[in-house]
Amino acid sequence: MNVLNNNHIINNPWLILKEGFNPLRERTIESILSFGNGYIGSRNSLEEYYTISEPTTYVAGIYENIPATNRNELARIPDWTRIQVFLDDNIIDLYDTKILEHKRYLDLKRGLVLREWKSQDSLGRITSIKTIKFISLDNKNTAFKSITIKPENYSGRLKVISGIDGNIIDSKILIPETLELNKPMMLGMETKEGDNLVVITQKSEFIQDNLEYNQKYSNKMVYEEWEWHGEYGKEYIINSLITVFTSLDYKNPIGASIQDTVTDYNNVLISQAESWTNYWNNADITIDNDEQAQRWVNFALYHLISTGKFSGNNNSIAARNLSGVSYQGHVFWDTEMYLLPFYTFTEPEIAKALLMYRYNTLQGARENARREGHKGACYAWESTDSGIEMTPTEVILPYGQIIHIYSGSNEIHISPDIAYAVWQYYQVTEDEDFLVNYGSEIIFETTRFSTGFLKKEDDNLYHIYDVVGPDEYHERIDDNAYTNLMTQHNLEIALKLINLLQEKYKDKYENLRDKINLQDSEISRWKEIKDKIYTGYNPETKIYEQFKGFFDLEYIDVKSYEPRTKPMDVILGRERVRNSQIIKQTDVLMFLFLLANKFSKDVIEANYNFYEQRTAHGSSLSPSIHSIIAARLGKLDQAYKYFEQNAQIDLDDKMGNAAGGIHMASIGGTWMSVVMGFAGIHIYDNGLLFDPHIPENWNNVKFSVNWHGQKINVQVRKDEITFKIIGNQSVNLCIGEDNWKELAPNNTYIAYKDQKWYWKD
Repeated sequence: MNVLNNNHIINNPWLILKEGFNPLRERTIESILSFGNGYIGSRNSLEEYYTISEPTTYVAGIYENIPATNRNELARIPDWTRIQVFLDDNIIDLYDTKILEHKRYLDLKRGLVLREWKSQDSLGRITSIKTIKFISLDNKNTAFKSITIKPENYSGRLKVISGIDGNIIDSKILIPETLELNKPMMLGMETKEGDNLVVITQKSEFIQDNLEYNQKYSNKMVYEEWEWHGEYGKEYIINSLITVFTSLDYKNPIGASIQDTVTDYNNVLISQAESWTNYWNNADITIDNDEQAQRWVNFALYHLISTGKFSGNNNSIAARNLSGVSYQGHVFWDTEMYLLPFYTFTEPEIAKALLMYRYNTLQGARENARREGHKGACYAWESTDSGIEMTPTEVILPYGQIIHIYSGSNEIHISPDIAYAVWQYYQVTEDEDFLVNYGSEIIFETTRFSTGFLKKEDDNLYHIYDVVGPDEYHERIDDNAYTNLMTQHNLEIALKLINLLQEKYKDKYENLRDKINLQDSEISRWKEIKDKIYTGYNPETKIYEQFKGFFDLEYIDVKSYEPRTKPMDVILGRERVRNSQIIKQTDVLMFLFLLANKFSKDVIEANYNFYEQRTAHGSSLSPSIHSIIAARLGKLDQAYKYFEQNAQIDLDDKMGNAAGGIHMASIGGTWMSVVMGFAGIHIYDNGLLFDPHIPENWNNVKFSVNWHGQKINVQVRKDEITFKIIGNQSVNLCIGEDNWKELAPNNTYIAYKDQKWYWKD
């Protein structure tokens, strides 16, 4: 076995290339090169299968209960990517033959994964093999795989097995009583409780003289088998179309799979290319004069596009999407805080569908609150199909120590976070239908829950006790500034919403009040406490104390431990870190980003300077927020450093855990770093503000955003911004700090910087 350099990336920002074969890196590469459409997601495992691999395909929303933990996890389904090639009945693989060449590509522009390899057997016979796989962005139930085989220096007997393998899972496998030639093969799977059925079909095309063809079933696998005489130098191509249907979406998934069987292979390829082109035209970001940054952005956009297309309503985007086992396919606040801005600004229908998932799990959130003795809606820290909390209460470490987990019970900021996302979606889209009919119920019920924790003390202020903020190194703390300020924001938007509903939708407002039994006394209390919540702000230093007593903890110079390969709580121990000012991820800086319009630049800068040197970035959620704030403050060296750190979390496996799946928060954070950081977008109720600070080596950056249904094409240079408004309504934009202008549709506008920003006449 040859082990080659497996980390070479060619000079093309649209391709991610991995060369060679290193078994120790295989599971990481499978994650990095994963592919999907938001409904189906697959790791890019090697088609012939190896025990060092983790071939995994998930279908969004298909969970099964694990009795040992009583938690729902995404269910692995049979592997549709399986292909094996034989020469004279000897399998061609990466262990038993000499590897002359082995490359895998992720084609970001077209949504394809490709593989090229040449192997030489003990007789010196060289075989070239190429594969292409993709999951359709046009049809959520369809996938495609293709193999090309070429005998380079011989003629001989070739055999290909291609099928659907159920051996990788322990769920119940169902097969048809008979396999019929010239009809699609079918394999079924039942989840462990028997409440979900997944049906996978395969239909292939291979035209060849003197071909022996069979469909077979063996050991939980159905497969097609072709055998023929391969001629020296000739290429042989087998194309296969796959469909995946489930009882979650179809009453009769078997019937649906039969009716939907596609046989036009060329049309599937054409539709895939067209769909990706359309999405890139809408969401693309181009950076002039920084190829590395362009690759980072392309990689992030690829995963955002491929993950979002068919997500939402009854499912959402998991923290590791559909690319790996980490977090068991559970949905966290990552979706609303880090992913929703991209979809809201580029594909608002996807953003709406993701928020509808929160509406559709509102009953589960109410049940979570009720179990803890509270009113309203407590959204789960780890959520699945029902919205019921899935976070374990404790874990047992390998050496027997029991660690209590408080995020599910005490990290209550998740509810105001989701309310924030609902309001931000409304601000950007002006979608009053969603706000009135769905979002308002979320906002009122989360306000109800959040305000239930507020306790009035002798200082005449309201406090929140015994919580966990975003920084999970410090648990069960009092007056976490992030939690308190997001609770206050929850209150503010609830009261704004009441005014809107009373003014324009009085009947619907009264119906909603009746539905959720919202009393006048509750609303009066909301008004009374809104401006009396303790924040921990010190006007002399302009710094917010992360929580009560934080300033009294030991200061440890985090940067003196750089570079490091382990998190700080492992290096120093949990107790030492808990009693220090080392923080896992952005906490105070997180609300200074989310609620930036409430704070002056000098307050933001004072807190950035204080907390930046205390943050260990032990979470993938952290670097992008530092990049955004640093860019807005004009600290471009630091902004770019954190932009790079965030972008490399998966591409270069900087945290050492990419094998568990793509970190979607950092993926969304890459887009936010460019658009909301370097381009300086701020969201106001009455319009968008741009205050850009782009890296010195960037000539320009181009992108598009939607605002109130109008598309805005933006080009940012160091001292100039060009806006082109596409639509039928004017938009209100601000450049710099306070230079607002109403821009008419279908016109181009230029702003320039001469110490301050000005509009060009």
